[in-house]
Amino acid sequence: MDVFLDPHPGWITIGGPDHLVYVAGLITVAALLLTCRRWVRDHAGLIRRVLVVVLVVQQVTLYSFYAATGWDHAESLPLHISRVSALLGLAYLLTVHPKVMDVLFFFGLWAWASFAYPQNIQPVDNILGWSFFTNHVITLLMPVLAWITTDWRPSPAGLRRALGWFAVYVVVAVAANALTGGNYFYQREKPLLPGLGQPWYLLLSVAATAVLFVLGYAVARLVEVARR
Repeated sequence: MDVFLDPHPGWITIGGPDHLVYVAGLITVAALLLTCRRWVRDHAGLIRRVLVVVLVVQQVTLYSFYAATGWDHAESLPLHISRVSALLGLAYLLTVHPKVMDVLFFFGLWAWASFAYPQNIQPVDNILGWSFFTNHVITLLMPVLAWITTDWRPSPAGLRRALGWFAVYVVVAVAANALTGGNYFYQREKPLLPGLGQPWYLLLSVAATAVLFVLGYAVARLVEVARR
């Protein structure tokens, strides 16, 4: 129990046992979603209600844990892009609005980077590790759920919408970093090219995100064409 509730349990190793457990869990849930897609479509309302409960519990647990262990505005605000994506996921589950999914799909592409190259992620036997896993699996697979249950598809209009909201997010994250000394959008503790200074690192991050969004849309289109 001490390990599970430790606010500073250390970080997992890329390619290590904890990382592989997270990846295996994601693959398992994705396989179930795809192989049972007819059942998923028939029970879409029930699944959305269950996911609302799961996400609310995850969010309440995460921020309650931060509050109980010492709230730090530099790290605890819901301004990491994965946390924004979780809130977008909750908004989509409650509204089933395609414009919300447009933004969530593109914002959620960053969660793939977190799974492939995890930075500052807690182990599987820690409450923050399970929060990470729950948040990211739902974020990553929510577009698949929308694809199966509502025939939602990424679109050029959705790409433009996501880029616009991303611009707003960057402004808010940079302002929060300046006010709190935080690391939102990973602009202080840089996972890549740590020697690159500002504002060049920020500009490169924004450019890389735009490329990521375009590539995500292109891959989704290729998948759609391949299914026909």
